[in-house]
Amino acid sequence: MIRAGVGQSQEKVTRRAVEEAAAQALSRAGVSRADFAITFFTADHAAQSSDWVTELGQAVGTDCVVGSSGAGVLTGEGEIEGGPGVVVCVVASDTLMARPFIFEPLRDNETNLGISFGDFLAKTGEKNSLMILLPDTYNGNPQPLLAAMARRAGFHPVVGAGSSENGTAGATYQLYGDKLATNSVAGAYLSGDFTLRIDVTQGCQPITEPMVITKAEGNLIYQINQRPALEVFARLLKGPLAEDIRRAVRVIFVGLPANRQENSVADGQYLVRNIIGLDAEKGIIGVADEVTEGDAVIFTMRDGQRAREDLGQMLRRQCEALDHKKPAFGIYFNCCARGNSLYGIPGIDSAYIRQALGEVPLIGMFGGYELAPLGRANHLFAYTGVLALIGERD
Repeated sequence: MIRAGVGQSQEKVTRRAVEEAAAQALSRAGVSRADFAITFFTADHAAQSSDWVTELGQAVGTDCVVGSSGAGVLTGEGEIEGGPGVVVCVVASDTLMARPFIFEPLRDNETNLGISFGDFLAKTGEKNSLMILLPDTYNGNPQPLLAAMARRAGFHPVVGAGSSENGTAGATYQLYGDKLATNSVAGAYLSGDFTLRIDVTQGCQPITEPMVITKAEGNLIYQINQRPALEVFARLLKGPLAEDIRRAVRVIFVGLPANRQENSVADGQYLVRNIIGLDAEKGIIGVADEVTEGDAVIFTMRDGQRAREDLGQMLRRQCEALDHKKPAFGIYFNCCARGNSLYGIPGIDSAYIRQALGEVPLIGMFGGYELAPLGRANHLFAYTGVLALIGERD
């Protein structure tokens, strides 16, 4: 049996916020202590002091606690952006085992950590599992870590997000037990007898038909459909975007195949990547990933209305897969470029999830990027929401 509950607090004093969120979570789970707890918090709380980390473990009755700072935090009750927030999820279960961890340093150590994680996964041999990863966005690239894990252990589902902050702290924070660190990766390995459903909603939607990269090197796209890449990009720009190309690259992105062998950029099969440079003289576009000749490509736009529609479609898929069974709890990793900055009003994602799933204990954060599986491989996503639902087996 899995019993879970979630609490949140907007108290400015960290100790009070932790006590309030933990007490709510325990009460709603109907337990006096947790076997495992997840916490997300805005970085202003972490920047004040680390004393509260020990107090959180005492409040929930276990040192099996993992967490991360976020640019914002959320529960099924709503989202906290632009102010202090702490959210806590407690889990008590005899069917789900959680093994939390923290490793540092992260910077320049991603491949080694990926090898260690992969060796652990290969050794455990458990088929029903979930790895939650919460790396420091400022001090690491998760892609070498994910690649090294896959080489050592094959496919094991990973969800998570890059630890983030709202721009005032200058650092992100990762938590395990009574330890609070930066330049690290925290997380937890969940195993046991439970169901798992993961799905992704895109914040950027296609504005072109699929095309082909016909000349490329490294992360530079020289030609698309035999034409200069920048020319193809420029023809998309209308109105104010045509007058300000720097503004255009903040809302228009490239979509690349999640599975390069299948080479598809159909709905749900593409990864959004930033345009990080333009060379007007040579007609080149630089993107935040490696590309090769023959890759399919689309251009996508960050758009609130289309993002709402895609969120609704993702939740319908989740509900169909659940077949009227209620999850024990959910974790939602939301991009920090979504929320109020995307929709113009706060709380859209959490409201949609609550409407679709009902009163399911939900905890989440706004991260610097998102991690999730697609096509039996784990990927780094941008501008997405990742929803993982954990439930009991019949």
